Amino acid sequence: MLKFFIRLLITMAALKGADFFLANFNFHHGFFSLLCFSLVLAILNWIVKPIPVFFSIPLIILTIGFFYLFINAVVLYIASVVMPGELTASPWGIFWGSILVSFFHWVLTAIFRVREKK
Repeated sequence: MLKFFIRLLITMAALKGADFFLANFNFHHGFFSLLCFSLVLAILNWIVKPIPVFFSIPLIILTIGFFYLFINAVVLYIASVVMPGELTASPWGIFWGSILVSFFHWVLTAIFRVREKK
């Protein structure tokens, strides 16, 4: 359970990092709303994301993994629709934001050595 909260904090930091670096990717409220948005994003990544990934495996292979970036952007967009008013971003902002969030999440997970159970 502690690893889940650490990963949630890492997701919050990754979202805030994308907010800092991108001009058209903006969060409007404070810590609690960012926590709720991260929780919604975690639930969507856990429940919704595996479905399009499974059905688009041939397309992901054909595009050498670039279609996976599109799936990440769609999941981030769905999270912004579920929590309206929290994230303001253009379509390109969501796309580049999803790339930066994934990158920051990967780096921070490696730094804090948060691993999944094997």
